[in-house]
Amino acid sequence: MNWTMKIMLGALLLVAAEGAALAQVADLVLRNGSIWTVDKDQPEATAMASLADKIIYVGDEAGLSAHIGPDTRVVDLAGRFVVPGFNDNHVHFAGTGQLLYGLNLLDVSDERGFIERIREVHQRYAGGTWITGGDWSAYETWAAGEVAEAGREVNPDDLYGNLFLPNKRMIDGFTQERPVLVRRFDRKVYLANSVALERAGIRKGQPDPAGIAVERDRTGEPTGALFNPVSGAVESTVLVKDNVRALFAELIPEPSRQQRIAETLRAWEQMRQVGVTSYSDVTSPPIQVDIYQELKDSGQMTARVRYRPPLDRWEAMDALGIHIGFGDEWIRYGAVKAWIDGIMGNSSARFYEPYTHNPSSRGIWRDIMFPFERSPDNPEDMQSRLERLALQADAQDIQLTVHAIGDEANGYLMDMVERLIEKNGEKDRRFRLVHAQVMTDRDIERAGRMGVVMEVQPYHTSDDMRWMEERIGRERSRGAYAFRRMWDAGSVVSFGSDSPGTNASRYFLNPMLGIYAAVTRKTLAGAPEGGWFPQEKLTVEQAIQAYTLNTAYAAFEEDIKGSITVGKLADVVVLSENLVTMNPDNIKDVTVLVTVVGGEIVHDAT
Repeated sequence: MNWTMKIMLGALLLVAAEGAALAQVADLVLRNGSIWTVDKDQPEATAMASLADKIIYVGDEAGLSAHIGPDTRVVDLAGRFVVPGFNDNHVHFAGTGQLLYGLNLLDVSDERGFIERIREVHQRYAGGTWITGGDWSAYETWAAGEVAEAGREVNPDDLYGNLFLPNKRMIDGFTQERPVLVRRFDRKVYLANSVALERAGIRKGQPDPAGIAVERDRTGEPTGALFNPVSGAVESTVLVKDNVRALFAELIPEPSRQQRIAETLRAWEQMRQVGVTSYSDVTSPPIQVDIYQELKDSGQMTARVRYRPPLDRWEAMDALGIHIGFGDEWIRYGAVKAWIDGIMGNSSARFYEPYTHNPSSRGIWRDIMFPFERSPDNPEDMQSRLERLALQADAQDIQLTVHAIGDEANGYLMDMVERLIEKNGEKDRRFRLVHAQVMTDRDIERAGRMGVVMEVQPYHTSDDMRWMEERIGRERSRGAYAFRRMWDAGSVVSFGSDSPGTNASRYFLNPMLGIYAAVTRKTLAGAPEGGWFPQEKLTVEQAIQAYTLNTAYAAFEEDIKGSITVGKLADVVVLSENLVTMNPDNIKDVTVLVTVVGGEIVHDAT
């Protein structure tokens, strides 16, 4: 090639490069910030730019000007802290929407609050829609950050529990056209308004329905308070047969589609406010998928979802061609969910040894474990129904995610994963161990060696430490929420919320509470000094990674999200404080100023 041709070629390349630069003029530029990218090749930056829904530049101010055009929206961050959009690994989405849009009485235990909350929902709901749920007096019994003394002292024969008891007269005046059936947090007591009582046939002069005690005034008129029978006490937990719910089950219709849409939009609104740009939906009904698609098509979707049906639906998924990675950048499928044991909240998690506070119980196995059947590969082996389904789904490249709380439940699943590898071969399966709350040293090591993803919810630590040692003792509690040992053993530790929680504990979508719990191991009240089993603390940088890149990895999406990297989705969050440099004790109070999803600002608190 002569010099003339080289000069001409160089000129052509220069023109091409200039054209490429012109083609990369950004829609959105964030500058003058402190950007924590979660990209090991470029962990920090001061500026970034996006075009359409992708990141096209990450770096310093010097390289930014080429990406700014007359129509570029330029945001001066004034030094504020930026991280990738948070990815919540475990959201009960339908329940979260119902709580946020519907009735929340968890912190209500007086007449004024009871009336105000129900009036708010009444004004918001479409005409005729039942108002249900509520769970009043939960916080009266389970004070945040304190040992739940009332939970141990409830007399099984005391249906009232000495808690707030509402009356239909409190709400009848404004709910004449709407049925209301709300419950106390323990499901022992319900309150029905006059409309609901009439529909159930509960009237003056009529006998009480079977298995339900109806409170009446001096004239025999029902007050609206309905009591379930207490069937006994086990594992320090009062058991209730919910006859009230059974009586009303056929009277209360399924929520309308419009109701579910409103709940969906309200949940996404909350996600925008706390910086959650992606999440895994673990228990929503199938209709939720149709709603996701409808709202995506209409441009209203502001958080990306990974939807997980139950494990026993794997064959239907396979028939539709749904395997790992199926879907698009907004809605993805390819994973299933199963449950192997109970929970710590009611002492039903499964342990090798009995509970410290109840030596007669080791917890329960969930129904999916039964029946145990002969293995088709080895007739001498007995195989649980869970394992049979897991082997089949795994063989068809459907990702497995299984709830396990107690150490025996987690140990069984580690045994099962070893058999999955033996029978279906080595492959990139990314088995997600859901919750992984209490594990032995051996099982933590095995999980790391097999590449198990720890799908944990760190705020559980702040909540459960209040009573964990009472339930299982100090030594076993050492294996609870052992994030540092999980990380060091080689597992990918992924964070989420478990929103909306249980009737005794509220698990908020807010990632700041999870990061706070992981790096301080304290309750929200700041106890204990130095943290609970402080050797299990993660660094702030690791906690951010667990809530972003690691959850993307858990969903086989690390190539498109989880870090602020050129070519990935422009999902980022601007925070009010620098998490890396601030006092970790204050992380729980940090707020989200701006949330960007796909290059669009969807929340701006500035």
